[in-house]
Formats: sequence, C-alpha cells, structure tokens
Amino acid sequence: MIGGYAQLAYGFNYYGTVGSNRDEFIMIRKMKNINWLDDEGRDQVQEAKK
Repeated sequence: MIGGYAQLAYGFNYYGTVGSNRDEFIMIRKMKNINWLDDEGRDQVQEAKK
C-alpha cells in the first residue's frame, strides 16, 4: 500500500520474534568436559607426514 499504512490494514505491528521462532525453546546445561577437537586436524597431518 502507498503511504506506509500496510501494517495498519493488515494488523498491529508485532515487535517480537518471527512466527517460525515464536514457539521454539532452548535447554542450557553445564557440561563436565568440553572437547573442542582442536588437535584432531593436527593428528591427521602428522600421520600423513610419516
């Protein structure tokens, strides 16, 4: 619509999340040990050099 009134013709402005994210939730828990797998690539390179 011309003049910027399309949101009024459709409905109220919604200042929250978009519809696909509105019903999602997350669970956060503490881990005992974190393995970042930093050495995994280095091990493969060293084996290739042998």
